[in-house]
Amino acid sequence: MPDSHPFFARSLSGFTGRATPFAAAVVWLAACGGGSATDRPGGNELAAADASADAPAMCAMRDTTALRVAVLDYITTADPRPQRFLSTFGTDSALPEDGFKSLQDKGPTYYYNDNPKNQAQVRAKLDEAGPYTTMLVVYKGKKESDNGNTVTVMLGGHYIGGEHEGKAAAVREITVRCDSTGWRVPSSATTQAAPAAAPATPGA
Repeated sequence: MPDSHPFFARSLSGFTGRATPFAAAVVWLAACGGGSATDRPGGNELAAADASADAPAMCAMRDTTALRVAVLDYITTADPRPQRFLSTFGTDSALPEDGFKSLQDKGPTYYYNDNPKNQAQVRAKLDEAGPYTTMLVVYKGKKESDNGNTVTVMLGGHYIGGEHEGKAAAVREITVRCDSTGWRVPSSATTQAAPAAAPATPGA
């Protein structure tokens, strides 16, 4: 990497075997300029500001996304808790890929749409596998704020098959924030609406 101060670098390189007052002064100044940000006046505040500024970059570098975290929160706090998952495809209510991965991480996941033949095939497969609680997760959009560091995701759901057939899960707005550790759902960052009646077709 090119030296930003070539004269300064050449001057120091000429000193061998003995120290001059100039060299000693340079070393002393360098030592005084060292240390972490927290060692200097106002250092804690500066360090916190640096961490906050770096948070978006850290979140972008991680494998997970705000949507993936929101979907995970939705399905793991649902009551009753689902053990298998359905997602529509080809519609506005279909989960984007990173949200779909959250479903796959937690259990068997199938595509489900309003085609009667598809529905019959999926239901037959679910019945064959056993009476596990199954939820169709519905994506209702998201909005960003704080320069993209805060994302609010709206999700809903309906239970398919078994004893919970037709039961609607609560529609929730889940707020996910980026900090120095990645995307997180603050403990008080969700709002809940009353469950809607189950739609006649998926994703409604």
